[in-house]
Amino acid sequence: MSTIAFWSPFAEMGCSSSALMSAYATAFQYKARVLLVNTGPANCGVESGIIQDEKSSTEKSYSFEENGWDAVERLFISGSLNKHNLKDYTKPLLKERLDLLTGSVYGNERSAIEKGELIKKLLEIANQCYDLVLLDADQSNVNSQLILQQADVVVVVLNQNMRNLEHFFEKILPEQITERKLHVLINKYDSNSRATLANIKRGFRYKGSLSAVPYTTGYLDAINRRDVPRYLQLESLTEKKQVQKGSFASSMAELACLIMDGAGMRTVLKRLERGA
Repeated sequence: MSTIAFWSPFAEMGCSSSALMSAYATAFQYKARVLLVNTGPANCGVESGIIQDEKSSTEKSYSFEENGWDAVERLFISGSLNKHNLKDYTKPLLKERLDLLTGSVYGNERSAIEKGELIKKLLEIANQCYDLVLLDADQSNVNSQLILQQADVVVVVLNQNMRNLEHFFEKILPEQITERKLHVLINKYDSNSRATLANIKRGFRYKGSLSAVPYTTGYLDAINRRDVPRYLQLESLTEKKQVQKGSFASSMAELACLIMDGAGMRTVLKRLERGA
């Protein structure tokens, strides 16, 4: 029903970790079926915080038992990709809530036209099976512009580097993405910095959607341990009365809410009540 792309014009902003967190946060809080897509190499990007399968990603023995992006590509080429078989090649992360389409093991070379057609078809099919489709369009991803062209909402991931902020709001925003629905996310946010959310909005006269996720050692450690699902689940279970404004837990919930609003879906899908 709606495609959300996580993108940044700058390298190493944390697009993948933000997309992974958002996918879990949305699936935890809403009765939504979410598909998280890794359009890059297997076990990288959004997969980097999740335990790898026992089968080595470097195994190059071609077979018809492949999963993820390689399987989707094969089905697309054969003309047999449809809403009935897509889920067969995804990895369930949360039962009936969140699935992952893993990245490519083989890294087949395709032309820009072929890649564009594949991404367009995948999203067309995925939106028949899922309420939300989240994609990592990191700056290092060669498919990033193809993904942005298909996105309903773009989450722009930035940090508090003032030179980056100036370049984005003064150059990139007016020249490239003025016509797109977007949400600006300040990652690894430091509330003690002068580049606060209020100052960013005021300084660049930005009236759009803006939020932040604080720098959190626990989340960084969870990514390094490939234990993000467990960490995020514990954060989501924190009682509302114990959640402090500006904390990782509250920021995670706010981001999920803003994404749902941006996609026009929060009024459609019921938010989960505690114990539901």
